[in-house]
Amino acid sequence: MIFKKRKNALEEKERKAHLIGEAVELYRKNTILIRLDSPTDFYNPFDPETESERELSDEVEAYILKEMEHKNKESRIGVTILADDTSQYDREIMQKAFTNHFKIRAEEQIIKNQVSLYSWIRKLFLGILVLGFFLLLARVFRVDADAHPFLNILSEGFGIVGWVALWEPATYFLYGHNEGRELLMNYMKLHRARVTIQNVSA
Repeated sequence: MIFKKRKNALEEKERKAHLIGEAVELYRKNTILIRLDSPTDFYNPFDPETESERELSDEVEAYILKEMEHKNKESRIGVTILADDTSQYDREIMQKAFTNHFKIRAEEQIIKNQVSLYSWIRKLFLGILVLGFFLLLARVFRVDADAHPFLNILSEGFGIVGWVALWEPATYFLYGHNEGRELLMNYMKLHRARVTIQNVSA
């Protein structure tokens, strides 16, 4: 009986250790670790706003977005920042600056996506008109194409030019719009990320 209780207790400890190990591994997979020499490295040195409203440095933002490519798209993102000589005030301000930065980036990206969508819709309709015009020309020159090989070549050329005019808009609506959407989703996830600032100075 005692042996059975010890066995059950051991199995329970192993189960908890396994669960903790899985949680730690999941945390690592969904946490971005940033190492700074100083809190000032966190900010754009040319931004005149107050610290909590300042942009992050280009290097920090680029690194974060690159790391986002390797994170689970479905899980919440965590960000841990290791910096020397940070006071409690520094850590609070850095957390606010991080959240504000990616909130603004998300708002800007929404506007960019909308402007880009309207622009490509106009290009799509223009491409359709150009395609129709050149297909009409191709049909006209195809009337006596058998008797005139040059007209046959010209007719085919008009058709190709018409389809090329529609190539870029069609490519955008099939593939290109996903890039702006993915960037927006990354900004939104980072805006809602768990941000932890740790002082690593001796």
